[in-house]
Amino acid sequence: MMRLHRWLLTFGMVLWPLGEAAVAQVVRPPELQQQYYRAEAAWRSGSSVLEAKARVDRVLREIPDDVAARKLRAQVLLAMQRPAEALPDARRAAELDPNDGEALLILSEAARLSGDTTLARQALDQAADHILEDAALHLRLSWNAMELGLLDRAESFARIALALDGEAAAAYYHLARVFMRQHRPDEAATILRQGLDRSLLDPAALWDDPVLKPLMQHPALRGYVD
Repeated sequence: MMRLHRWLLTFGMVLWPLGEAAVAQVVRPPELQQQYYRAEAAWRSGSSVLEAKARVDRVLREIPDDVAARKLRAQVLLAMQRPAEALPDARRAAELDPNDGEALLILSEAARLSGDTTLARQALDQAADHILEDAALHLRLSWNAMELGLLDRAESFARIALALDGEAAAAYYHLARVFMRQHRPDEAATILRQGLDRSLLDPAALWDDPVLKPLMQHPALRGYVD
């Protein structure tokens, strides 16, 4: 399973919604609706990406312009480490609904993992214009910005995610990682201390994290990680 999928699961973050409301105009027959929901369940649980792929394939054979199904299959293919195959689905979903911020974000992810950093950055900018008060999606924006080397943007998106949901443990871990990439260990330790003070973070997870482990001797974290 791809690293981003594992990262979200590691920090107990609910996997992102698949934008069903954005494509209310698509009416699936009951049997295809069942296939879609079973595919989505398999994807969310991480139990079987192969099952998710097979089921969403059936939906798209009958309804090729189903945006939610296109987004789902793109993410399944990314989890299968097949970004070049995910890219056409992501691109088509964004074409069908150019105001769908999540579709644009998936396009950015697929393009980045396919090696097209120009498209990845363009899609990231477009996605940011359409993603407003959604902490989980801002965290994904931040992750992709960091992977593209856009550290200032990664910091901004992570700060927004934390402002939108101060209970999101993943936002504290991730913002600390961004600070470490920016060579700002004091700020990284401070944000982790805030999460620890609110009992949102697990000190053991910090020891296990190769990026954050060097902070374990920081004065700001004394009493939590000794």
